[in-house]
Amino acid sequence: MKILLIEAVTLRKGNRLDKENPKVFVYPAIVLPLLAAVTPPEFDVKIINDAFEEINYNEEADLVGMTFYTPSAFRAYEIADRFRKRGVKVVMGGVHASALPEEAAEHADSVVVGEGEEVWPKLLEDFKNGGLKKLYKTDGFVDMSKIPAARLDLLNRKFYITTGVIQASRGCSYGCEFCSIERIFGKKPRFRPIEEVIKEIKGMKKQRVILFSDDNLIMNPPYLKELCKALIPLKIHWMGEASWTIGKKPEILKLMKKSGCIGLLIGFESVREQKHTRKVSVYKDMRKAYKETVKNVHRHRMLVVGTFMFGFDNDDLSAFDETLKFCFDVDIDFAEFSLMMPFPETPLYKRLTEEGRMLSRDWSEYNYQYPGNIYKLKNMTTDEVSDNIRKMSLEYYSYRKMLPRFIRQLFRYRSIVLMLALVAVFAAYRSKAVFLNRRWLNK
Repeated sequence: MKILLIEAVTLRKGNRLDKENPKVFVYPAIVLPLLAAVTPPEFDVKIINDAFEEINYNEEADLVGMTFYTPSAFRAYEIADRFRKRGVKVVMGGVHASALPEEAAEHADSVVVGEGEEVWPKLLEDFKNGGLKKLYKTDGFVDMSKIPAARLDLLNRKFYITTGVIQASRGCSYGCEFCSIERIFGKKPRFRPIEEVIKEIKGMKKQRVILFSDDNLIMNPPYLKELCKALIPLKIHWMGEASWTIGKKPEILKLMKKSGCIGLLIGFESVREQKHTRKVSVYKDMRKAYKETVKNVHRHRMLVVGTFMFGFDNDDLSAFDETLKFCFDVDIDFAEFSLMMPFPETPLYKRLTEEGRMLSRDWSEYNYQYPGNIYKLKNMTTDEVSDNIRKMSLEYYSYRKMLPRFIRQLFRYRSIVLMLALVAVFAAYRSKAVFLNRRWLNK
């Protein structure tokens, strides 16, 4: 029996790929390779990334499994409807389907809510026996010791800078108002046995860089220390995500560098104090604390990818210049700018709904790159946010600004592997900035 596992995305114009949209993905999502790993061997599995590959709706398939985020929901429903019209059963899961299972069920034969590794084999057994249920949900959370090695061999490597993606932990105790992690993975962080993580990395085909897809590697400092010690003999290069508090832990930064870490994605989110929206430790002078973090990470010759959001209740138009100045002042290697997004069933979505500020349930507008008029901001409009994000991206990734930064990086990192990665990532960010500008001008 054949299963198609499809990741639906938003890089589309109608039913065709948007050829102008940059389709350089740094690394793949891990959810479908993990589902493939727990699929019984009697099933033949194929993974399709909708961003790159045309879907053949006439392809022979017994079952279609789909995952998608909120901005891709309508695209996912379109794909599902076309397969179901042929009589092919469709199963949906992922962040959006877990938040709104009743909506997803209108376009699927079955919906998986939450983590899927434990219920997927049972679902397939029911399907094989003709008893597929409308809803599957894990009791509690998945035992991380039972997470298998992801089927990365099913990914098309030409679409990514690296396919070496792995997950060592799940869950986050920070509880930020805008985040959906807690609802899917829980408040209490869970960790895979370190020996299993090391075994999986050893089993990977040669990769340029290993990406840890954990939402926050620093949630358990003792675990991270032991993981880094175990990584040292492997002599790999890797990157991951962490909160800004990593900068306050020099001993761990030293171990991370020794273990092969070349960079971190850090969610700074806002250079202003955000007591009510962010539940991470908040300081009166966030900029000073962030500056120390960037300085300490750079001191250990690791790059920083910083993410920033706009739309907090105390944001106004001056927040854009403040943020851009901060990024230049502290010399963040790469910066991502976006609208704070109230995804369904997050605390932020619920609060804005109660306050009568939600304006749209058109999920295609819930897009970080070019959001629509989703909710009423207090001091500006979403169009003003989009316009300023476009301008910031063009400025930050202009050749005039990037070349001096690149020269500083060359002297700072002194690593051929890292510099090659920097060139590839810069090309991706630059192409995205140009695309956003073109899309805005052609509105």
